[in-house]
Amino acid sequence: MASFFLLPYLLNSQPINLKAKRMKSMEVNGHKGQLLRGNVQFEQEGSVVYCDEAIFDPVDDVLRGTGNVKITNTNGTKVTGNRLVYNNASKLARVEGAVKLTDQDLEIETPWLEYQTTSRIGNYGSGAFIKDGENYLKSRVGYYDPNNKQVRFKTNVILETPDYIIQTDTLVYHTEDKVARFYRYTQINSEKEQIILFKGYYDTDKRKGYFTDGFNYTSNEQHLMADTAIFDETNGFGVAIGNVWLYDSSENAQVWGNRAIYRKGLHWAQVYGNALAVKADKDSMYIYGDTLTVWKDTVKRAQYTQALGSVRLFQKNTAATAGKLLYSSLDSTIRLREKPVVWDSASRLSGDSINFQIEQKKLRYGSLFYHALIVMKEDSSHYSQIQGDSVFYQMDTQQRIEKSWVYRKGKSVYYIRENDEVTSAVSVESEHMKFAFNQNQIDKVHFYIKPKGAVYPLDQLPDDKRNLDRFVWDIQNKPSKLNQPIPFTPIYINTRYKKIPSIQPQKEEKSFFQFWK
Repeated sequence: MASFFLLPYLLNSQPINLKAKRMKSMEVNGHKGQLLRGNVQFEQEGSVVYCDEAIFDPVDDVLRGTGNVKITNTNGTKVTGNRLVYNNASKLARVEGAVKLTDQDLEIETPWLEYQTTSRIGNYGSGAFIKDGENYLKSRVGYYDPNNKQVRFKTNVILETPDYIIQTDTLVYHTEDKVARFYRYTQINSEKEQIILFKGYYDTDKRKGYFTDGFNYTSNEQHLMADTAIFDETNGFGVAIGNVWLYDSSENAQVWGNRAIYRKGLHWAQVYGNALAVKADKDSMYIYGDTLTVWKDTVKRAQYTQALGSVRLFQKNTAATAGKLLYSSLDSTIRLREKPVVWDSASRLSGDSINFQIEQKKLRYGSLFYHALIVMKEDSSHYSQIQGDSVFYQMDTQQRIEKSWVYRKGKSVYYIRENDEVTSAVSVESEHMKFAFNQNQIDKVHFYIKPKGAVYPLDQLPDDKRNLDRFVWDIQNKPSKLNQPIPFTPIYINTRYKKIPSIQPQKEEKSFFQFWK
Protein backbone atom coordinates (compact mmCIF):
# COMPACT_ATOMS: atom_id res chain seq x y z
CA MET A 1 0.00 0.00 0.00
CA ALA A 2 1.48 3.35 -1.01
CA SER A 3 1.52 6.42 1.22
CA PHE A 4 0.16 9.67 -0.29
CA PHE A 5 0.77 13.10 1.31
CA LEU A 6 -1.38 16.10 0.34
CA LEU A 7 0.46 19.46 0.78
CA PRO A 8 1.85 19.18 4.32
CA TYR A 9 4.75 21.39 3.15
CA LEU A 10 3.15 24.57 1.94
CA LEU A 11 2.50 28.04 3.32
CA ASN A 12 3.09 28.44 7.04
CA SER A 13 1.41 31.35 8.80
CA GLN A 14 3.11 34.78 8.72
CA PRO A 15 2.37 38.28 7.28
CA ILE A 16 2.52 38.48 3.49
CA ASN A 17 5.58 40.26 2.05
CA LEU A 18 4.64 40.80 -1.59
CA LYS A 19 7.06 41.28 -4.49
CA ALA A 20 6.42 42.00 -8.18
CA LYS A 21 7.90 43.85 -11.16
CA ARG A 22 5.06 46.32 -11.04
CA MET A 23 2.66 47.27 -8.25
CA LYS A 24 -0.07 49.88 -8.15
CA SER A 25 -3.07 50.77 -6.05
CA MET A 26 -6.53 49.92 -7.26
CA GLU A 27 -10.05 49.78 -5.93
CA VAL A 28 -11.03 46.34 -4.63
CA ASN A 29 -14.57 45.80 -3.34
CA GLY A 30 -15.01 49.54 -2.68
CA HIS A 31 -11.72 50.13 -0.94
CA LYS A 32 -8.02 50.46 -1.79
CA GLY A 33 -6.06 47.34 -2.72
CA GLN A 34 -2.99 46.37 -4.71
CA LEU A 35 -2.51 45.11 -8.25
CA LEU A 36 0.73 43.20 -8.83
CA ARG A 37 2.08 42.17 -12.25
CA GLY A 38 5.13 40.36 -13.46
CA ASN A 39 6.90 37.72 -11.38
CA VAL A 40 4.58 38.14 -8.42
CA GLN A 41 5.82 36.30 -5.35
CA PHE A 42 5.68 36.11 -1.60
CA GLU A 43 7.27 33.81 0.97
CA GLN A 44 5.88 32.01 4.00
CA GLU A 45 8.58 30.29 6.10
CA GLY A 46 10.26 28.28 3.37
CA SER A 47 7.36 28.22 0.91
CA VAL A 48 7.47 30.65 -2.03
CA VAL A 49 4.36 31.50 -4.06
CA TYR A 50 4.63 32.72 -7.68
CA CYS A 51 2.12 33.90 -10.26
CA ASP A 52 1.98 36.30 -13.22
CA GLU A 53 -0.61 38.64 -11.74
CA ALA A 54 -2.30 39.11 -8.38
CA ILE A 55 -4.77 41.34 -6.58
CA PHE A 56 -4.40 41.79 -2.84
CA ASP A 57 -7.36 42.92 -0.75
CA PRO A 58 -5.91 44.20 2.58
CA VAL A 59 -9.35 44.46 4.18
CA ASP A 60 -10.31 40.82 3.50
CA ASP A 61 -6.62 39.90 3.75
CA VAL A 62 -7.03 37.81 0.57
CA LEU A 63 -4.67 37.48 -2.38
CA ARG A 64 -5.97 36.28 -5.74
CA GLY A 65 -3.34 35.25 -8.25
CA THR A 66 -3.58 34.11 -11.88
CA GLY A 67 -1.27 32.82 -14.58
CA ASN A 68 1.50 30.26 -14.04
CA VAL A 69 0.71 29.80 -10.36
CA LYS A 70 3.52 27.96 -8.61
CA ILE A 71 4.29 27.16 -4.99
CA THR A 72 7.72 25.79 -4.12
CA ASN A 73 9.23 24.55 -0.90
CA THR A 74 12.85 24.18 0.15
CA ASN A 75 12.36 20.41 0.42
CA GLY A 76 11.64 20.24 -3.34
CA THR A 77 7.84 20.15 -3.28
CA LYS A 78 6.14 22.09 -6.07
CA VAL A 79 2.51 22.89 -6.85
CA THR A 80 1.41 24.45 -10.14
CA GLY A 81 -1.96 25.67 -11.36
CA ASN A 82 -3.80 28.49 -13.14
CA ARG A 83 -5.32 30.38 -10.20
CA LEU A 84 -4.59 30.97 -6.53
CA VAL A 85 -6.75 32.27 -3.68
CA TYR A 86 -4.86 32.76 -0.42
CA ASN A 87 -6.73 33.98 2.68
CA ASN A 88 -4.11 35.23 5.09
CA ALA A 89 -6.68 35.55 7.89
CA SER A 90 -7.83 31.93 7.75
CA LYS A 91 -4.45 30.76 6.43
CA LEU A 92 -6.19 28.83 3.65
CA ALA A 93 -4.58 28.50 0.23
CA ARG A 94 -6.59 27.25 -2.72
CA VAL A 95 -4.97 26.46 -6.09
CA GLU A 96 -7.28 25.90 -9.06
CA GLY A 97 -7.08 24.94 -12.72
CA ALA A 98 -5.11 21.88 -13.85
CA VAL A 99 -3.39 21.66 -10.47
CA LYS A 100 -0.31 19.48 -10.25
CA LEU A 101 1.73 18.70 -7.14
CA THR A 102 5.12 17.01 -7.41
CA ASP A 103 7.39 15.82 -4.63
CA GLN A 104 10.12 13.36 -5.59
CA ASP A 105 8.13 10.33 -6.90
CA LEU A 106 4.76 11.77 -5.84
CA GLU A 107 2.57 13.46 -8.45
CA ILE A 108 -1.01 14.70 -7.92
CA GLU A 109 -3.30 16.04 -10.66
CA THR A 110 -6.59 17.62 -9.61
CA PRO A 111 -8.90 20.53 -10.62
CA TRP A 112 -8.37 22.26 -7.26
CA LEU A 113 -6.52 21.73 -4.02
CA GLU A 114 -6.81 23.46 -0.62
CA TYR A 115 -4.33 23.69 2.22
CA GLN A 116 -4.83 25.16 5.70
CA THR A 117 -1.46 26.53 6.80
CA THR A 118 -2.21 26.54 10.54
CA SER A 119 -3.60 23.01 10.91
CA ARG A 120 -1.63 21.86 7.83
CA ILE A 121 -4.75 19.97 6.67
CA GLY A 122 -5.09 19.65 2.91
CA ASN A 123 -7.95 18.41 0.73
CA TYR A 124 -9.44 18.16 -2.74
CA GLY A 125 -13.04 17.52 -3.72
CA SER A 126 -13.37 17.31 -7.49
CA GLY A 127 -11.29 14.22 -8.06
CA ALA A 128 -7.56 13.64 -8.25
CA PHE A 129 -5.15 11.33 -9.99
CA ILE A 130 -2.08 10.47 -7.92
CA LYS A 131 1.14 8.73 -8.90
CA ASP A 132 3.62 7.65 -6.24
CA GLY A 133 6.50 5.69 -7.74
CA GLU A 134 4.92 2.54 -9.21
CA ASN A 135 1.61 3.15 -7.44
CA TYR A 136 -1.41 4.97 -8.87
CA LEU A 137 -4.51 6.24 -7.10
CA LYS A 138 -7.60 8.19 -8.04
CA SER A 139 -10.55 9.30 -5.95
CA ARG A 140 -13.24 11.95 -5.97
CA VAL A 141 -12.32 13.36 -2.54
CA GLY A 142 -9.01 13.43 -0.69
CA TYR A 143 -8.10 14.70 2.78
CA TYR A 144 -4.75 14.93 4.55
CA ASP A 145 -4.49 15.43 8.34
CA PRO A 146 -0.86 15.50 9.52
CA ASN A 147 -1.95 15.99 13.14
CA ASN A 148 -3.53 12.52 13.17
CA LYS A 149 -1.03 11.32 10.57
CA GLN A 150 -3.66 10.04 8.20
CA VAL A 151 -4.71 10.42 4.57
CA ARG A 152 -8.35 9.82 3.68
CA PHE A 153 -9.61 9.02 0.19
CA LYS A 154 -13.33 8.83 -0.48
CA THR A 155 -15.77 8.11 -3.33
CA ASN A 156 -14.76 5.96 -6.30
CA VAL A 157 -11.32 5.18 -4.89
CA ILE A 158 -9.00 3.04 -7.03
CA LEU A 159 -5.45 2.22 -5.93
CA GLU A 160 -3.18 0.32 -8.30
CA THR A 161 0.16 -1.15 -7.27
CA PRO A 162 2.43 -3.58 -9.16
CA ASP A 163 0.80 -6.45 -7.24
CA TYR A 164 -2.90 -5.57 -7.03
CA ILE A 165 -5.71 -3.10 -7.75
CA ILE A 166 -8.06 -1.92 -4.97
CA GLN A 167 -11.49 -0.40 -5.57
CA THR A 168 -13.44 1.00 -2.63
CA ASP A 169 -15.58 3.89 -1.38
CA THR A 170 -13.40 4.95 1.55
CA LEU A 171 -9.72 4.33 2.16
CA VAL A 172 -7.91 5.78 5.17
CA TYR A 173 -4.14 5.45 5.35
CA HIS A 174 -2.24 6.09 8.59
CA THR A 175 1.16 7.41 7.62
CA GLU A 176 2.88 6.69 10.96
CA ASP A 177 2.03 3.01 11.41
CA LYS A 178 1.46 2.39 7.66
CA VAL A 179 -1.99 0.90 8.18
CA ALA A 180 -4.77 1.16 5.57
CA ARG A 181 -8.36 1.01 6.83
CA PHE A 182 -11.49 0.10 4.84
CA TYR A 183 -15.07 0.95 5.84
CA ARG A 184 -17.33 -0.19 3.00
CA TYR A 185 -17.42 -2.66 0.11
CA THR A 186 -13.84 -3.13 -1.07
CA GLN A 187 -12.58 -5.25 -3.95
CA ILE A 188 -8.91 -6.19 -4.31
CA ASN A 189 -7.74 -7.86 -7.52
CA SER A 190 -4.38 -9.36 -8.38
CA GLU A 191 -3.41 -11.54 -11.31
CA LYS A 192 -4.55 -14.77 -9.63
CA GLU A 193 -6.47 -13.63 -6.55
CA GLN A 194 -9.42 -11.51 -5.55
CA ILE A 195 -10.50 -10.30 -2.11
CA ILE A 196 -13.87 -8.76 -1.32
CA LEU A 197 -14.28 -7.24 2.14
CA PHE A 198 -16.51 -4.73 3.88
CA LYS A 199 -14.56 -3.47 6.86
CA GLY A 200 -11.09 -3.91 8.28
CA TYR A 201 -7.49 -2.85 8.08
CA TYR A 202 -4.25 -3.90 6.42
CA ASP A 203 -0.78 -3.24 7.90
CA THR A 204 1.32 -2.51 4.82
CA ASP A 205 4.58 -2.75 6.76
CA LYS A 206 3.90 -6.06 8.52
CA ARG A 207 1.68 -7.23 5.61
CA LYS A 208 -1.05 -8.39 7.97
CA GLY A 209 -4.78 -7.81 7.65
CA TYR A 210 -7.88 -8.05 9.83
CA PHE A 211 -11.26 -7.93 8.07
CA THR A 212 -14.80 -8.05 9.51
CA ASP A 213 -18.43 -7.82 8.39
CA GLY A 214 -17.88 -10.29 5.55
CA PHE A 215 -14.83 -11.58 3.71
CA ASN A 216 -14.53 -13.31 0.33
CA TYR A 217 -11.24 -14.64 -1.05
CA THR A 218 -10.88 -16.19 -4.52
CA SER A 219 -7.77 -17.83 -5.92
CA ASN A 220 -8.22 -19.36 -9.37
CA GLU A 221 -10.92 -22.01 -8.80
CA GLN A 222 -10.76 -21.88 -4.99
CA HIS A 223 -13.10 -19.67 -2.97
CA LEU A 224 -13.33 -18.80 0.73
CA MET A 225 -16.06 -16.90 2.58
CA ALA A 226 -16.22 -15.99 6.28
CA ASP A 227 -17.60 -13.38 8.66
CA THR A 228 -14.10 -12.39 9.82
CA ALA A 229 -10.64 -13.07 8.46
CA ILE A 230 -7.06 -12.53 9.65
CA PHE A 231 -4.30 -12.78 7.06
CA ASP A 232 -0.51 -12.85 7.33
CA GLU A 233 0.77 -12.33 3.79
CA THR A 234 4.44 -12.66 4.74
CA ASN A 235 3.96 -16.17 6.13
CA GLY A 236 1.24 -16.99 3.59
CA PHE A 237 -1.53 -18.14 5.93
CA GLY A 238 -4.80 -16.82 7.31
CA VAL A 239 -7.56 -17.51 9.82
CA ALA A 240 -11.27 -17.38 8.92
CA ILE A 241 -13.89 -17.10 11.67
CA GLY A 242 -17.68 -17.44 11.66
CA ASN A 243 -19.80 -19.01 8.89
CA VAL A 244 -16.77 -20.30 7.02
CA TRP A 245 -17.40 -21.65 3.51
CA LEU A 246 -14.86 -22.99 1.02
CA TYR A 247 -15.72 -23.89 -2.55
CA ASP A 248 -13.64 -25.61 -5.23
CA SER A 249 -15.41 -24.98 -8.51
CA SER A 250 -13.16 -27.43 -10.40
CA GLU A 251 -14.22 -30.29 -8.10
CA ASN A 252 -17.69 -28.88 -7.33
CA ALA A 253 -16.81 -29.47 -3.67
CA GLN A 254 -17.80 -27.34 -0.67
CA VAL A 255 -16.70 -27.18 2.98
CA TRP A 256 -18.54 -25.51 5.88
CA GLY A 257 -17.38 -24.77 9.41
CA ASN A 258 -17.13 -22.23 12.23
CA ARG A 259 -13.40 -21.56 11.93
CA ALA A 260 -10.61 -22.28 9.46
CA ILE A 261 -6.88 -21.95 9.01
CA TYR A 262 -5.81 -21.62 5.39
CA ARG A 263 -2.75 -21.04 3.26
CA LYS A 264 -2.38 -18.42 0.56
CA GLY A 265 -3.85 -19.72 -2.69
CA LEU A 266 -6.24 -22.00 -0.74
CA HIS A 267 -4.22 -25.10 -1.63
CA TRP A 268 -4.58 -26.12 2.04
CA ALA A 269 -7.29 -25.37 4.60
CA GLN A 270 -8.29 -26.85 7.94
CA VAL A 271 -11.86 -26.28 9.16
CA TYR A 272 -13.20 -26.67 12.72
CA GLY A 273 -16.61 -26.66 14.39
CA ASN A 274 -19.63 -28.28 12.72
CA ALA A 275 -17.35 -29.08 9.80
CA LEU A 276 -19.00 -30.46 6.67
CA ALA A 277 -17.59 -31.32 3.25
CA VAL A 278 -19.93 -31.89 0.30
CA LYS A 279 -18.97 -33.31 -3.07
CA ALA A 280 -21.95 -32.01 -5.03
CA ASP A 281 -23.32 -33.92 -8.02
CA LYS A 282 -26.31 -36.13 -8.81
CA ASP A 283 -25.48 -38.41 -5.86
CA SER A 284 -23.81 -35.89 -3.56
CA MET A 285 -21.45 -37.08 -0.84
CA TYR A 286 -21.55 -35.46 2.63
CA ILE A 287 -18.69 -35.76 5.13
CA TYR A 288 -18.98 -34.42 8.70
CA GLY A 289 -16.23 -34.27 11.30
CA ASP A 290 -14.90 -32.33 14.26
CA THR A 291 -12.06 -31.19 11.99
CA LEU A 292 -11.86 -31.22 8.18
CA THR A 293 -8.66 -30.64 6.23
CA VAL A 294 -8.68 -30.18 2.46
CA TRP A 295 -5.63 -29.71 0.28
CA LYS A 296 -4.37 -29.97 -3.28
CA ASP A 297 -1.19 -31.49 -4.63
CA THR A 298 -0.59 -29.31 -7.67
CA VAL A 299 2.24 -31.54 -8.89
CA LYS A 300 0.18 -34.74 -8.86
CA ARG A 301 -3.03 -32.80 -9.57
CA ALA A 302 -4.72 -34.57 -6.68
CA GLN A 303 -7.36 -33.41 -4.20
CA TYR A 304 -7.36 -34.68 -0.60
CA THR A 305 -9.93 -34.49 2.20
CA GLN A 306 -9.28 -35.59 5.77
CA ALA A 307 -11.88 -35.73 8.54
CA LEU A 308 -11.05 -36.33 12.21
CA GLY A 309 -13.28 -36.97 15.22
CA SER A 310 -16.93 -38.09 15.09
CA VAL A 311 -16.74 -38.68 11.35
CA ARG A 312 -20.03 -39.25 9.49
CA LEU A 313 -20.39 -39.91 5.78
CA PHE A 314 -23.52 -40.02 3.63
CA GLN A 315 -24.12 -40.82 0.00
CA LYS A 316 -27.50 -41.94 -1.27
CA ASN A 317 -28.44 -45.04 0.81
CA THR A 318 -24.99 -45.36 2.39
CA ALA A 319 -23.99 -43.97 5.79
CA ALA A 320 -20.73 -44.45 7.67
CA THR A 321 -19.07 -43.53 10.96
CA ALA A 322 -15.41 -43.57 11.96
CA GLY A 323 -12.81 -41.72 13.97
CA LYS A 324 -10.82 -40.76 10.88
CA LEU A 325 -11.42 -40.44 7.13
CA LEU A 326 -9.10 -39.73 4.23
CA TYR A 327 -10.13 -39.25 0.61
CA SER A 328 -7.72 -39.01 -2.32
CA SER A 329 -8.79 -38.14 -5.85
CA LEU A 330 -5.58 -39.78 -7.05
CA ASP A 331 -7.12 -43.25 -6.64
CA SER A 332 -10.73 -42.15 -5.88
CA THR A 333 -10.57 -44.04 -2.58
CA ILE A 334 -12.09 -43.21 0.80
CA ARG A 335 -10.23 -44.68 3.77
CA LEU A 336 -12.05 -45.06 7.11
CA ARG A 337 -10.09 -45.77 10.28
CA GLU A 338 -10.69 -46.03 14.05
CA LYS A 339 -13.77 -48.24 14.53
CA PRO A 340 -15.30 -47.65 11.11
CA VAL A 341 -18.82 -48.88 10.31
CA VAL A 342 -20.72 -48.63 7.02
CA TRP A 343 -24.48 -49.14 6.58
CA ASP A 344 -26.39 -49.39 3.32
CA SER A 345 -30.14 -49.89 3.00
CA ALA A 346 -30.06 -53.42 4.52
CA SER A 347 -26.45 -54.23 5.51
CA ARG A 348 -23.86 -53.34 8.11
CA LEU A 349 -20.13 -53.57 7.33
CA SER A 350 -17.28 -53.19 9.81
CA GLY A 351 -13.60 -53.93 10.32
CA ASP A 352 -10.47 -52.41 11.79
CA SER A 353 -10.14 -50.48 8.52
CA ILE A 354 -12.52 -49.87 5.64
CA ASN A 355 -11.70 -48.65 2.16
CA PHE A 356 -14.15 -48.00 -0.62
CA GLN A 357 -13.57 -46.74 -4.10
CA ILE A 358 -15.66 -44.25 -6.06
CA GLU A 359 -16.44 -44.98 -9.69
CA GLN A 360 -18.55 -42.61 -11.79
CA LYS A 361 -19.32 -40.63 -8.62
CA LYS A 362 -20.76 -43.68 -6.80
CA LEU A 363 -19.39 -46.01 -4.09
CA ARG A 364 -18.67 -49.20 -6.05
CA TYR A 365 -15.82 -51.23 -4.50
CA GLY A 366 -14.59 -51.70 -0.97
CA SER A 367 -12.52 -53.71 1.46
CA LEU A 368 -12.76 -54.57 5.17
CA PHE A 369 -9.59 -55.53 7.08
CA TYR A 370 -8.93 -56.91 9.61
CA HIS A 371 -11.75 -58.45 11.72
CA ALA A 372 -14.08 -57.95 8.78
CA LEU A 373 -17.84 -58.42 9.29
CA ILE A 374 -20.90 -58.07 7.06
CA VAL A 375 -24.40 -58.36 8.58
CA MET A 376 -27.62 -58.38 6.54
CA LYS A 377 -31.06 -58.26 8.13
CA GLU A 378 -33.38 -61.06 6.93
CA ASP A 379 -36.35 -60.40 9.21
CA SER A 380 -37.01 -59.04 12.67
CA SER A 381 -35.03 -61.80 14.42
CA HIS A 382 -32.65 -63.32 11.85
CA TYR A 383 -29.43 -61.84 10.40
CA SER A 384 -27.15 -63.32 7.74
CA GLN A 385 -23.50 -62.80 8.73
CA ILE A 386 -20.14 -63.07 6.98
CA GLN A 387 -16.78 -62.60 8.63
CA GLY A 388 -13.09 -63.19 7.91
CA ASP A 389 -9.69 -61.61 8.19
CA SER A 390 -10.43 -59.50 5.10
CA VAL A 391 -13.47 -58.97 2.90
CA PHE A 392 -13.53 -57.33 -0.52
CA TYR A 393 -16.92 -56.33 -1.88
CA GLN A 394 -18.63 -54.79 -4.88
CA MET A 395 -21.79 -52.64 -4.91
CA ASP A 396 -24.43 -52.29 -7.60
CA THR A 397 -25.59 -48.96 -9.04
CA GLN A 398 -27.99 -48.56 -6.10
CA GLN A 399 -25.04 -48.96 -3.71
CA ARG A 400 -26.20 -52.37 -2.44
CA ILE A 401 -23.76 -55.22 -1.94
CA GLU A 402 -23.55 -57.23 -5.15
CA LYS A 403 -20.55 -59.53 -4.51
CA SER A 404 -18.12 -60.21 -1.68
CA TRP A 405 -14.90 -62.21 -1.38
CA VAL A 406 -13.77 -63.44 2.05
CA TYR A 407 -10.08 -64.20 2.64
CA ARG A 408 -8.70 -66.27 5.50
CA LYS A 409 -10.66 -67.69 8.42
CA GLY A 410 -14.00 -67.26 6.73
CA LYS A 411 -17.19 -67.91 8.69
CA SER A 412 -20.83 -67.39 7.86
CA VAL A 413 -24.35 -67.88 9.07
CA TYR A 414 -26.83 -67.22 6.29
CA TYR A 415 -30.48 -68.03 5.74
CA ILE A 416 -32.35 -69.75 2.93
CA ARG A 417 -35.76 -68.56 1.81
CA GLU A 418 -38.70 -70.32 0.23
CA ASN A 419 -41.61 -68.24 -1.05
CA ASP A 420 -39.90 -65.23 0.45
CA GLU A 421 -39.87 -66.73 3.95
CA VAL A 422 -36.83 -67.78 6.00
CA THR A 423 -37.02 -71.59 6.30
CA SER A 424 -33.48 -72.82 7.09
CA ALA A 425 -29.99 -71.67 8.03
CA VAL A 426 -26.47 -72.57 6.93
CA SER A 427 -23.56 -72.43 9.37
CA VAL A 428 -20.23 -72.77 7.56
CA GLU A 429 -16.49 -72.22 7.96
CA SER A 430 -14.00 -72.07 5.07
CA GLU A 431 -10.57 -70.53 4.51
CA HIS A 432 -11.94 -68.44 1.63
CA MET A 433 -15.50 -67.76 0.45
CA LYS A 434 -17.38 -65.87 -2.26
CA PHE A 435 -20.94 -64.56 -2.05
CA ALA A 436 -23.24 -63.17 -4.73
CA PHE A 437 -26.28 -61.11 -3.71
CA ASN A 438 -29.58 -60.25 -5.28
CA GLN A 439 -31.78 -57.48 -3.86
CA ASN A 440 -29.89 -57.46 -0.53
CA GLN A 441 -30.14 -61.24 -0.18
CA ILE A 442 -27.52 -63.96 -0.54
CA ASP A 443 -28.05 -65.67 -3.89
CA LYS A 444 -24.99 -67.84 -4.58
CA VAL A 445 -22.12 -69.06 -2.40
CA HIS A 446 -18.70 -70.59 -3.16
CA PHE A 447 -16.38 -72.11 -0.56
CA TYR A 448 -12.61 -72.63 -1.00
CA ILE A 449 -10.16 -74.75 1.04
CA LYS A 450 -11.52 -77.09 3.72
CA PRO A 451 -15.12 -75.96 4.01
CA LYS A 452 -17.20 -77.46 6.78
CA GLY A 453 -20.66 -76.73 8.04
CA ALA A 454 -24.29 -77.81 8.26
CA VAL A 455 -27.77 -76.86 7.12
CA TYR A 456 -30.42 -76.52 9.85
CA PRO A 457 -34.17 -76.24 9.61
CA LEU A 458 -35.02 -72.95 11.22
CA ASP A 459 -36.66 -74.50 14.26
CA GLN A 460 -33.59 -76.73 14.84
CA LEU A 461 -30.91 -74.04 14.59
CA PRO A 462 -28.85 -74.18 17.82
CA ASP A 463 -28.68 -70.93 19.74
CA ASP A 464 -24.87 -70.91 19.58
CA LYS A 465 -25.05 -71.07 15.76
CA ARG A 466 -27.39 -68.09 15.32
CA ASN A 467 -24.72 -65.44 15.58
CA LEU A 468 -21.01 -65.29 14.87
CA ASP A 469 -18.66 -64.13 17.62
CA ARG A 470 -18.33 -60.66 16.02
CA PHE A 471 -22.03 -60.13 15.42
CA VAL A 472 -23.27 -56.58 15.94
CA TRP A 473 -26.51 -55.03 14.71
CA ASP A 474 -26.65 -51.50 16.06
CA ILE A 475 -28.96 -49.89 13.55
CA GLN A 476 -29.80 -47.28 16.19
CA ASN A 477 -26.28 -45.88 15.69
CA LYS A 478 -26.71 -45.39 11.95
CA PRO A 479 -26.54 -41.62 11.45
CA SER A 480 -29.34 -39.86 9.64
CA LYS A 481 -28.58 -37.03 7.25
CA LEU A 482 -31.98 -35.54 8.09
CA ASN A 483 -30.61 -34.72 11.54
CA GLN A 484 -27.49 -33.04 10.11
CA PRO A 485 -28.55 -30.31 7.67
CA ILE A 486 -26.36 -27.87 5.76
CA PRO A 487 -25.05 -25.37 8.38
CA PHE A 488 -26.04 -22.29 6.37
CA THR A 489 -26.69 -21.20 2.80
CA PRO A 490 -23.78 -19.09 1.55
CA ILE A 491 -24.49 -15.84 -0.27
CA TYR A 492 -21.76 -16.34 -2.84
CA ILE A 493 -20.04 -13.24 -4.19
CA ASN A 494 -17.97 -13.81 -7.31
CA THR A 495 -17.11 -10.70 -9.27
CA ARG A 496 -13.94 -11.81 -10.97
CA TYR A 497 -15.58 -11.05 -14.29
CA LYS A 498 -15.87 -7.44 -13.06
CA LYS A 499 -12.15 -6.93 -13.20
CA ILE A 500 -11.04 -3.51 -12.02
CA PRO A 501 -9.59 -1.61 -15.00
CA SER A 502 -6.04 -0.33 -14.87
CA ILE A 503 -5.75 3.41 -14.16
CA GLN A 504 -2.15 3.73 -15.34
CA PRO A 505 -2.05 6.53 -17.94
CA GLN A 506 -1.38 5.74 -21.55
CA LYS A 507 1.29 7.71 -23.35
CA GLU A 508 -1.21 9.65 -25.43
CA GLU A 509 -3.19 10.68 -22.34
CA LYS A 510 -1.95 13.97 -20.90
CA SER A 511 -4.35 15.21 -18.24
CA PHE A 512 -6.19 14.00 -15.17
CA PHE A 513 -9.58 14.65 -16.73
CA GLN A 514 -9.05 11.85 -19.23
CA PHE A 515 -8.41 9.42 -16.37
CA TRP A 516 -11.57 10.48 -14.58
CA LYS A 517 -13.92 9.62 -17.45
